[in-house]
Amino acid sequence: MKQELKQARTPKPLEAISVLVILIAVIVVCIQLKIGAQMALMVGTLIAAVAALIFHNSWADIQQSMLQTITDSLMAILILILVGIMIGAWMIGGTVPSIMYYGLMFCTPSLILPLSFILCAIMAVFTGTSFGSIATMGLALTGVASGMGMPLPLVVGAVISGCYFGDKLSPMSDNTNMASAMTGVGLYEHIGGMMPTAIPATILCIIIYTIIGFQYGSDTMDDSNIVLMMTTLDNQFHISPIAMIPAILMLLVSALKVPSLLGLGGCATFSIIFASIMQKVSIVDVMKVSFSGYVSNTGVTLVDTILSRGGMSSMASTIFLILAASLMGGALKASKVLEVLVELMMKMIKRPFSLVFATVLYSYFILFLSGNQVLPLVMAGPVFKPAYEDMNISPKVLSRSMSDSATVAAPLVPWGTACSYTMGVLGIGLEYIPFAFFCYILPVLTLIYAATGLFVWKNDGTSLQKQGIV
Repeated sequence: MKQELKQARTPKPLEAISVLVILIAVIVVCIQLKIGAQMALMVGTLIAAVAALIFHNSWADIQQSMLQTITDSLMAILILILVGIMIGAWMIGGTVPSIMYYGLMFCTPSLILPLSFILCAIMAVFTGTSFGSIATMGLALTGVASGMGMPLPLVVGAVISGCYFGDKLSPMSDNTNMASAMTGVGLYEHIGGMMPTAIPATILCIIIYTIIGFQYGSDTMDDSNIVLMMTTLDNQFHISPIAMIPAILMLLVSALKVPSLLGLGGCATFSIIFASIMQKVSIVDVMKVSFSGYVSNTGVTLVDTILSRGGMSSMASTIFLILAASLMGGALKASKVLEVLVELMMKMIKRPFSLVFATVLYSYFILFLSGNQVLPLVMAGPVFKPAYEDMNISPKVLSRSMSDSATVAAPLVPWGTACSYTMGVLGIGLEYIPFAFFCYILPVLTLIYAATGLFVWKNDGTSLQKQGIV
């Protein structure tokens, strides 16, 4: 007689907490061992799957849960593929070089701080990378500002603020797409949900950096780096305001809330054709670059570093990260560990403010524990999404709360990857941290909105403030 399979059971609270603690600890250790976030999450998947089996879940159910989670993340993966294609076309087509050229044209001593914020923000929005923007536009502006006699910590603070504005809001950013994927929120809906905090934070930053800049600005400046970059770009590409049409089109598509795949697919197709016409290169060459990425060979390191990017293949690492996170999330879902934890939280969390505050606090905890800015998005999304559903709060409030905390706080963690990268590339110590104002203003606004109900939406789109629920 065959032994009957034991019926799946729900883990006890202590068991659920133990599984999560072990899971987080192992992932953090793996990241510290530098085996890569993707492999760290695969190890986490193994632990979650073993836990699900211990709680007598059948392998068929665990596998089905993982496959379903991957299916739910396919939209984000397809978007990333289109984004890679578009960035490659924008590079060879002169769109990004033209944005750089005209941005550098406006640098003046008294405005270098706000311009550092604005130009780095623009570059990060249109390339989707904070690290790339720090190492290129940020490095160039830091050199220019230092030649003017501006304190380096102030300049780097403005650069970091701008780069992480773009990394948080760009539809091309892996962090933006990850937050969208982990919460099940549409890409443009997620970006729109972040605007109420991002816009006032940006205005405040520009005002603060402008006031400080006028106090330190001098009448002389060393613009040799700017001249070198502008000359190189002008020699390599057909620089023109017309070249920026693909970028304007993408902003228009976003503003009109065109469905993600349709909008980005249309923009990618237009960008390929436009690049071929604008720079007088064959459509075959543009399509090759759209797959493998653009490689700049101007001989000027500052320019080559920023332009050598893009292409469908450049998104492979992020796609693997999403797949690994989805596998782990599916295994955790099958084990019912998250379900138990949410039930425990809901016993203590009774109001929307408490839920948002818990989301922010948890995201910071994972970030400061691991030093990795992706892990909080992976861990907080699946944990808190059911709680937001139970309280009838839109998941875009969840995705915003995660992004306004963990994503922008990454360069503030001294032992984190982002901070180490910044210090290494820009040649500075931790003294820049107090001046990255954008990274501090965002979470404060998030909590203020949560306390007042302003820009905190229910699933039907109504504001909690109008109903007096906070």
